[in-house]
Amino acid sequence: MKVLNISYSDLFGGAAKSAYRIHKVIDSLKPKHKSTMFVIKKISNEKEIYSFDDSTNQLLFKLKNYFGIFISKFDKNPHPKSYNFFSSPILKFINNSDYDLVNLHWINAETLSINDVKKITKPFVITMHDMWWICGTENYLNHKDKKYIRGDFQNFFSKMSYKKKIGLKPLAIVCPSKWLTKISKESKLFKNKKIVNIPYPVNHEIYFPKNITKIKSLNLNKNNKIKIFFAVFGSSHDYRKGIDLLIKSLNTLDKEKFELVVASKNPFNTKVKFNLINLNYIKNEKQLSKVYNLCDIVVLSSRLDNLPNIGLEAQSCGKPIVAYDVGGISDIINDGKNGYLIKPFNHKLYARKINNLINDKKLRSKFIKNAIKTSKNNWSEKRIRLKYNSFLNNLIIR
Repeated sequence: MKVLNISYSDLFGGAAKSAYRIHKVIDSLKPKHKSTMFVIKKISNEKEIYSFDDSTNQLLFKLKNYFGIFISKFDKNPHPKSYNFFSSPILKFINNSDYDLVNLHWINAETLSINDVKKITKPFVITMHDMWWICGTENYLNHKDKKYIRGDFQNFFSKMSYKKKIGLKPLAIVCPSKWLTKISKESKLFKNKKIVNIPYPVNHEIYFPKNITKIKSLNLNKNNKIKIFFAVFGSSHDYRKGIDLLIKSLNTLDKEKFELVVASKNPFNTKVKFNLINLNYIKNEKQLSKVYNLCDIVVLSSRLDNLPNIGLEAQSCGKPIVAYDVGGISDIINDGKNGYLIKPFNHKLYARKINNLINDKKLRSKFIKNAIKTSKNNWSEKRIRLKYNSFLNNLIIR
């Protein structure tokens, strides 16, 4: 089976990185199954990942995306959102190709419109990286918001987008987290569809425990303080990622015992009561693995999330994780075994659990051993390869 993965990017952002890893896992099933990708924003140099190489198409995609950004300034919908207004030349590429199966990943930023998806003549599956496929324009709703069940979206653009999604006919929907699997089965749009849970893979040849005391290129050194690591692809002020909740917790702790390392595209410049180290967003995976290993604790403070790569990667490096019990986070953390799951959004309890890890080296050691075991049992490429092989073998291609 020849599989074509469609994604906005191959490596630009968490969903893109996940789509790329899925592509690599499927392609490792050769000669039985072969995988390629088509993206708008290509970062890698891989030959099996295609994009438009003419400047005209690239410019048009940028202009269409900017139009959506412009509209969002007047749209009162408070959630992160994607409009998918415009038709795309990718549709012609798909329909004229000889691929047996199309895998639609994060197709926002005007990669494909919903009308385009309805015109795909090839068998296709959907890999969900957020809630967008079961919502209107929203990529995520708020914690405990159940609008996706009935499709009760009142915002003009959201209601219009939701109506367009009615009648989509994927062969199956792949959900990386158990949470996304559950809510997809509850949704009005997908409740009668074939839905499978296949987690994201992690390359354990890159992400594994190692002794790192210095990263010269980042001017980062081990010292007598516990290093807590927080990373986000976009702005460090992203409300959904909840760094405001994290800061509220950390401000209550003894500043002499820890420091926070933040990696994001935009520096975090809010005044805090402790030492904070700003790093740029780390693209190089080997360097990112070094940062995980140099730090002692990894924190996720998201108000809602699917199956964040930061959690999977950090756990593969043996790091204890503290996070709120939202979305798919509980797939990663076994509370009290390899990290802490905190009831949303009890920032005082969150602070106490971090403090436990700061002050108790034996507890950190216990969590480290369990984190490594969890990662090997759940996120290894070998394990995910078997799941994709079974999934593809059992698809009925008409």
